[in-house]
This record gives sequence, C-alpha cells and structure tokens, in this order.
Amino acid sequence: MGKIRTKVIETAIEPEKLKKIEELELDKESKPEEEGEVKIEKKKTREGKARQRSRRYRDLNAGIDKSKVYSVEEASELIKKAANTKFDESIEANINLGVSPDKQEHQVRTSVILPHQVGKKIKILVFAEKDAAEIKKLGASVGNEEILKEIEGGKVGFDKIIADSSWMPKLAKVAKVLGPRGLMPNPKSGTVTENPIAVLKEFAQGKVELRAEKVPIIHTVIGKRSFETRKLSENLASIITAVRAAKPEGFKKELIKSVYVSSTMGPSVRIDLSSLQPTEK
Repeated sequence: MGKIRTKVIETAIEPEKLKKIEELELDKESKPEEEGEVKIEKKKTREGKARQRSRRYRDLNAGIDKSKVYSVEEASELIKKAANTKFDESIEANINLGVSPDKQEHQVRTSVILPHQVGKKIKILVFAEKDAAEIKKLGASVGNEEILKEIEGGKVGFDKIIADSSWMPKLAKVAKVLGPRGLMPNPKSGTVTENPIAVLKEFAQGKVELRAEKVPIIHTVIGKRSFETRKLSENLASIITAVRAAKPEGFKKELIKSVYVSSTMGPSVRIDLSSLQPTEK
C-alpha cells in the first residue's frame, strides 16, 4: 500500500507542470544572488513609496506659497482657514534649531507659562512628602510606592510628573521608563522642586515644557483654531522668547533656524520671526 500511495502522489502533478517546477528549482540554485537582489529591490520600493495626501490637503496646500515667509498674522489666518474639519483643531508650532542634538551641551529644555491656556487638560502625578490633600484638591494624583511599582512595570498613565528632592533617588530606578517618554522630573523644567504646590498651580495656569527632540525640533501646541489671531501670536512669542533664553552656553550660532505653524489636519506655513513682538521671560 505504501508504494501505491507514493506513485499516486508522484503522478498527481501533470508532467508539464512538474517540468516547470524542476526548472524553477534549478533556476533558484543557479541564481541565488539575483533572487536576493530582486527581493531587496521590492522592499526598497515599498519603503520608498510616496505618501498619498488627500485631495482636501492638496487643495489647501496649493493656496500656500512655500517660498514665502509669512507674518504671524497672515500665517494664523491661513492656518485657521485650513483647519476646516468638524472639530476644534490644535494649532502647533514646529521650531527647527541649529544645535547638534547628539552633543550633551547642546540640549535645549525649558518651560514657559503661556499668556493664554491651550485648553488641554493634562494628568499630573506628584511625588511629595507633604501637602497630599492640597495636591488632590488641585486635581493631581499623589505618587506612592504602589504607583512607582506600576511605572517600573511600564504602566504610565500621566502627562506630567512633579517630584520633590526626597523622591528623586526612588524615581531614578524608573528613569529608563520615564526618560524616553519625556516624563522624568528635571530641575531645568522645574518639575523637581521643594514647592510642588506652586509648580502644580503653574501648570494649571498654562505652563508648558519645551524640549528639543533628536531631529532637533521642538513641537508644541500654541492654541486652537477658535483662538483669536492675537492669542496665537502672543503664545508663540512667549515660546520663542523662552527658547532663545535657553540657548546653550557657548553656542555662537543662531539658535532658531526656522519656525512653522500648522493645524492638526492641515499644511504648514513658515513664520517670519521678526513679525513677533518679543515678550519678557
């Protein structure tokens, strides 16, 4: 019976098809490098495929002169017009810096209280030895050993973490979890403090952290589509002033190379920085 089954399997494929299969197998053995090259080429083609934008986006983008640098008033009007979705889109600023992000001394990190709150409510966690009742009253969560263990396990459900110095040795154990998320308390951003209540109130009043990414670019929200142009301009001016004040010591070049603003779902517009009224830090 075993021999009969073998014959059935062998003859189940038509002779012509069997011949083609054998030829393909021989071809693979004789040209392994070429086959590999073909596969790599296909992968490159897929990875290099151009991003397809919607007709809505292309139409909006066509109304913006990419070779032009707009005043903050002109840019705000263009961006607000482009934010034509059904929800109140956020207006974002992208600040391109001239620093080398791989150099530790070129790190740019600071904070600023915006003149006009952007309307985004954030979840704040505070690690402090006292004032637990006041922290809860201000809408924040109080950190403890149990939450610390959750963070160590990778569970982080907060947008901002504030701590006093007594908690920093314990938080150092979860720096690998919080660091990549930009949540590790830091004296430069004011999130390591002996007066966490005061810092908590500042964030409630519209304080935002500004931190350069590896690119290096600072991404931050300056308002909503519903904001008046004046409010967007004043928020952006405050951010630019704070970034310039955080210029690394010894850095001789111009810190800010360019600034673009855009809505959540719309194209970007380059800002003429000279059109911004400087603010006091």
